[in-house]
Amino acid sequence: VLLGDNFYNDVPDVSMIELQDMSTWEFAEHLYVRYQQQMNEPRFRHLVATPGIQFHAIWDDHDFAWNNADGGRMLADPKQAEKVRISTSFMRAFRQALAAHDLGTFPSSPGAAELWADFNAPNFAPLGAQSIALEDDGHSWLHLTDGRSLRKRPQMLGAAQRAQLNQSFNAHPGALHIIASGVTFSQGDGWHKYPTDRNWLAQAVGDQAWLMLSGDIHSNGLLEHRLSVKGRLVEATASGAAIHAYLNGLIKGPEVRNHGMLEIEPGHLLVRLLSFNKIVTEARYERTATGDLVVPGY
Repeated sequence: VLLGDNFYNDVPDVSMIELQDMSTWEFAEHLYVRYQQQMNEPRFRHLVATPGIQFHAIWDDHDFAWNNADGGRMLADPKQAEKVRISTSFMRAFRQALAAHDLGTFPSSPGAAELWADFNAPNFAPLGAQSIALEDDGHSWLHLTDGRSLRKRPQMLGAAQRAQLNQSFNAHPGALHIIASGVTFSQGDGWHKYPTDRNWLAQAVGDQAWLMLSGDIHSNGLLEHRLSVKGRLVEATASGAAIHAYLNGLIKGPEVRNHGMLEIEPGHLLVRLLSFNKIVTEARYERTATGDLVVPGY
């Protein structure tokens, strides 16, 4: 599960202002170069080509547009709205290439029709949410969220996406619902700054205990959030997979190579957070008969 900022449009050599000033075609050319740089990284290509692994991807600000990009505000500006449409088609094509285990199936030029499908569509439909069953009995679900297309405070996901997710939550009560989020729940530019969606998620969790997978903050971490008297959200943060220390002032501190691994069994969930392939944090949670977590101490 790729949790966004899969590459950086605005690091190290192109500023946010330069991106905003680009024409739609120039932005498409720039996006194409950045996607190609990511997909041509040898170890990434090898990983994607590995059989037996399913790949899922969401985005965050740097691969959506630029630092702290809010799709809601961009869509209100005709020039920037075109860039949202272009970026959306690129992400759809990237997901298709990941699903095919062949990055060579990504369109061969920035002018390919697939990369302009959303630009040319009479009615634009954002990426939205996607829900994926992880167990045959329906006891655990992965929900890919789109936290950028419609973000405009106090909302991050928007009403349509919340309704989309509610349908899956309501169809599988008591299951373990795993929320893939580009940002954290309580740090940085996270859910705590978007009360509409933060309160909605707390209500959806109810008296259960769910899991959030988050990125963005260039570190590993495991937190347990109390959402109500009984409701809990366990958050596993792993960011980023390969961030170099020398990029520019935007990324400070040492190089990090963080990732997380989940072991999901009918009776338990094991969370491991790793740095340079060494386990730095590990926690085991028992699961109820219907699938959600049992958080110790509550």
